[in-house]
Amino acid sequence: MTDGTDLVTIDPDETPATTGADVEPVGAHALVPADEHTHPGPRQYVLIAIVLVILTAVEVATSYLEGHVNSNILIVALATMAAIKFYLVAAWYMHMKQDNRFFRRAFTGGIILACFVYGIVLFMFASTVLQS
Repeated sequence: MTDGTDLVTIDPDETPATTGADVEPVGAHALVPADEHTHPGPRQYVLIAIVLVILTAVEVATSYLEGHVNSNILIVALATMAAIKFYLVAAWYMHMKQDNRFFRRAFTGGIILACFVYGIVLFMFASTVLQS
């Protein structure tokens, strides 16, 4: 069996010891995940939402520092906060923390590739358009 993707059919009178899988009988011939992950509760979702609101407020406040602080520092600070918010949304609200490793890796690989392509285009734009 692979991590969290296999479903096992069980009879109501069978126990996990007789089927060889770590499942609990739910109903007559129910499909039950072999490796069920615990999902966050409402309290955790609210806490993540509060953290996201606070980070957004800090981002807005940071954007008003333009002209008073070096713009490179502002760009790095805002990009870092945006990356943290993206991680929190993807990990908790898109359930990537509880998802299968294959899907997490595919999603992470896609994000890394997109950032790499974005960086190349940004570098090309900065070196050609802004120099003229």
